[in-house]
Amino acid sequence: MKARKSIRPDLKYTKKLGLNWTPEERDEYINPRYNKDQRRAIINLDKSRLRYVIKQDESVMFRDADTKELVLVVLRNFIPDDNIRETMIVICGEILKYRRDDRREDPGMLVHFGYTCGSRHEPRIQMAAPNIRLDTHEKQERERLLNVKAQGMAGLLWNLMRSRLPPEIIAEYNDLIEKYDLPRMDMMREDDTFSFKIDGKKVTFRDLELPPPSGLSAINYARYTHKEINGNNWIVACTCKAPRNPNKGGNFYLASYGITMEPASNTASAWHPTDYHGTTLYEMTEGPEKRAGHEVRPDGEINTGMVFEVSKVIKNARYNSDWLNERARSKPSKPLGQTAAGINKQTRYGLRPRTSRRIIYLA
Repeated sequence: MKARKSIRPDLKYTKKLGLNWTPEERDEYINPRYNKDQRRAIINLDKSRLRYVIKQDESVMFRDADTKELVLVVLRNFIPDDNIRETMIVICGEILKYRRDDRREDPGMLVHFGYTCGSRHEPRIQMAAPNIRLDTHEKQERERLLNVKAQGMAGLLWNLMRSRLPPEIIAEYNDLIEKYDLPRMDMMREDDTFSFKIDGKKVTFRDLELPPPSGLSAINYARYTHKEINGNNWIVACTCKAPRNPNKGGNFYLASYGITMEPASNTASAWHPTDYHGTTLYEMTEGPEKRAGHEVRPDGEINTGMVFEVSKVIKNARYNSDWLNERARSKPSKPLGQTAAGINKQTRYGLRPRTSRRIIYLA
């Protein structure tokens, strides 16, 4: 009879307690998408609790009745050229295809491009990574072109927002960028220009502002009622394409104020992440790829666009990014600071007076 081989106690309990899990085992534990019997309960929307429904053709701004603080902005018919908007829809699709889904526990997909803050445990500013190895010249060139297109889309949308959104929203982003000396979305090119293909021609914009460092592209994305603390106090988004039927889910809502917004193509919106908000679930079926995140609507329509969002770890990520300090040393010194020159924010950021839209005050 063979003697039973003894196992070192430390190895035995390392395995038993799960002290050396693989990334896949960790995901299976923490990710509700893989825990089939532990998903969040689905709650029906009680429409009687809503205080306002923003219709598909309605642009509006909401202010808190007590504080008079701006809490939500919705602008329809935002992009003035449908061909540009259609190109942006294609670019969003390419980003979603070649970037890693960062919110795998939620329906739909939400994917970073531009700069990110890297790992939660070791935050540092770095380019959003592709979801495949760039081991051939063809793949590297595709990645370079995708970054050019993504930056161009973000650059156009950001400058449209600068022209149309209330100045205090834009100032929140620009103040943060200046405070922590963050890079704008230059895609590591150390260049203040961005390009976009318009009417079949590549147009390079030289006198506009580069967008904030980080963007996210989304498709059919939904998240339960939540609030969050970000690097700044606004989130701005642009829905390039949305389903025509608002009764099939995918409606953004601001639970703190009882407001819901019917989805519509070509819509810009802005809200405070610290207010409770979310998106109603889409009516979805399994897609051709038969995997989570790639479901499709029965009517074949999509909801896609992009978001400018700043991570709450941006300060630490910047502190750990020595490469930005080295890059700054090689640049010429900046002119006298705007504050010292006595220039107010509206002049400083080239912002026009607040957009005149219907304003509603809600408690």
